[in-house]
Amino acid sequence: MNILTIDVGTSSIRGILFSPAGKILAKKSIHASPIIEGSFIEQEPDAYRRAVVDICRELGGRFPVDAISLTGFRSAITLAGHQGEALCRFIMWQDRRNAALCEALQPFNPEIRARSGADLNPVFSATRILWLKQNQPEFYARCYKVMTVPDDLIRYMTGVFITDRSYGSRTHLMNIHTQEYDPRLLEIFSLDQEKLCPLCTPGDIVGHVTEVFGKETGLRPGLPVISAGGDQQCGALGLGVLEHGTAEINCGTGAFAIALTDQPEDIPGCICNVSAIPGKYILEANILTGASSLNWLRGVLFHDLLDAPGEFDRLNAMAADSPRGANGVYCLPHFQGCGARSWQLPAKAAFWGMTLSTSRGDLLRALYEGLAAEIAKSLKTMPLAADSPLLTGGGLSKSNLYLQILSDMTGRRILRYENAQATAIGAWASAQVTLGQSASYREALQKLRALDRQVLFSPDPEALAFYRRYQEETERIFHALWQK
Repeated sequence: MNILTIDVGTSSIRGILFSPAGKILAKKSIHASPIIEGSFIEQEPDAYRRAVVDICRELGGRFPVDAISLTGFRSAITLAGHQGEALCRFIMWQDRRNAALCEALQPFNPEIRARSGADLNPVFSATRILWLKQNQPEFYARCYKVMTVPDDLIRYMTGVFITDRSYGSRTHLMNIHTQEYDPRLLEIFSLDQEKLCPLCTPGDIVGHVTEVFGKETGLRPGLPVISAGGDQQCGALGLGVLEHGTAEINCGTGAFAIALTDQPEDIPGCICNVSAIPGKYILEANILTGASSLNWLRGVLFHDLLDAPGEFDRLNAMAADSPRGANGVYCLPHFQGCGARSWQLPAKAAFWGMTLSTSRGDLLRALYEGLAAEIAKSLKTMPLAADSPLLTGGGLSKSNLYLQILSDMTGRRILRYENAQATAIGAWASAQVTLGQSASYREALQKLRALDRQVLFSPDPEALAFYRRYQEETERIFHALWQK
């Protein structure tokens, strides 16, 4: 069976059509940057729908499509009417209009964490829904269902209102232990369960292509549509995080450290979510700006190289010319807060230790080192298998320099596959098992990765000692700036 994976990212929508053996037959990517208006970060629902229609029409016009497997970013929400019509724009996961509500609800945080698996935070969607209820009550009153981006696309393709539990575990409204909506959490947030989509298991066939969607795209009506799970969960699956204690580092728009666990665990500084693998969980620590912080630095300091041929190689060469420690410059990459390690501190980004001799290369290397330090600090709290390498994917993983810094900072081997489409591969593996094309996720991944080249990065013993002191210094700076 040819499986079309649709991976909805924060700034692009990617379609990849895989053969039964996991060979990429065709792919298409469509850019869709969020709309930033002051402190609001939003997106038009039609942007995703149009992109998916274009992807399905083009790829389905070139090769047969036998099933669709959908994954996407997790915590953006819109309110929809009975026919699935969006009543407002999607409020994106980076939007922090709900920060004041998170602060007001802090007395409930211990109960929220115990039930939902995460400290109260502005990325999860419950306070985003509550903000709409309080500030746009006419939309909330008309709302039939609250939907994530993947939920909206599933309804658009199949006519079915549904969400899977990997998205449910990003709401603060689903009990991580029972994997059902929790009455007490709904009471805390003053929200109505009937406005939430029914929950299903990641990997379920959630519906079939409708006649209407078939006419729009040329796809055959009746094709199964699978909800493969959230993008980070699918990324972990696609990289082979299949056993308790294995872990991966996703170096995408945001940076994520993710370890697989067999049961819910309460570890400070980590989020516990439902995995893309039914019956499993992930522990996740996040740095809210990963590759997006590099894009910011590119726009501010590297206008002469922006989008020029070989830009990425030239940037990495400049960073490599700066020595370990970036000539005394430290970066705290908290452009949108510290994330799971310290949600409630009002942290912002900082470059520390600059002088008149500081170069652009120093600042770039300092950013790489700052991101790697945050990941290393997060990993220290996770129950990781001693000898297993950290698997990696995402845009920044293309940088050999960054991955070597990451290996030196964490003291662990880092493994990168040549085929870096981890999220799409995870969605494909999920569909392979669901549709009976592979007996297990491991079998599916072995099939696909059979000819994939691996690159392994190992820590430099001398660098280990240096970066241990580096982490201590960045933590000292962090607390001096932001600890109350």
